Amino acid sequence: MGLSDTDAPRQVPLDKLVSGDVAHHTLCPGISLCRLSAGQKPGLALQIAPEALQAGQVQRVLERRFVHAMVFDGCFVYLDAKGNLVIWHALVPNGQPLDDIVSRLLSLAKLEALDVQRAP
Repeated sequence: MGLSDTDAPRQVPLDKLVSGDVAHHTLCPGISLCRLSAGQKPGLALQIAPEALQAGQVQRVLERRFVHAMVFDGCFVYLDAKGNLVIWHALVPNGQPLDDIVSRLLSLAKLEALDVQRAP
């Protein structure tokens, strides 16, 4: 409904994540999107496994988050118990479009190459 062929590849997995039908959507080995709640707030998280982290990536993500605080407002960065770098953003009903949230998460991690929606 209203989706073009170019929208479908990312929109379908995102819809499934948000609805809770799937737990993870793998973007490439070691990097995935998942639905993750913080307290009672549902959110979307970009998870980067330790083996997929680039040297200095955690530091660069944290620096970028605070240097560009307005651009990445609503993004929270942390390492989970498994050592995954997690960048989380709340899902708000009728709020920011999912594609925009995913693009911001990927941009913060400097993983724009994985942003299929924003590719020319």
